[in-house]
Amino acid sequence: MSFTGGKLKLKGQDAGTKKKKKKKSSGDEKALEIVEGGPSTAVKETPEGYVLDSRLEPEDRRTAAEKRYDEMLAKREKEMTTKLAAKSHRERVNDFNAYLQNLSEHHDIPKVGPG
Repeated sequence: MSFTGGKLKLKGQDAGTKKKKKKKSSGDEKALEIVEGGPSTAVKETPEGYVLDSRLEPEDRRTAAEKRYDEMLAKREKEMTTKLAAKSHRERVNDFNAYLQNLSEHHDIPKVGPG
């Protein structure tokens, strides 16, 4: 069996074609222009620091139900973190071992094989 060498050629691909690179969007340039204080200055300097113009802040388009859902989700997450932070790792391990000890033998791993 003889091998001529070289790379494999796949069907449907032309050897000479290359994909064109996409041009970068001008969004980065606009943001930089705003921060630097370009033609349309949208950054206001206050004693506390710099504040963006309110026109540039994203508009909240969520419904009332979506806002309530997000609030409840944040509340539940806060409760969970306080509950988890109340116990140390050692206490959680001891509680888990006590729970496993109280389970019936039905949950034990059966022995497989002779012995």
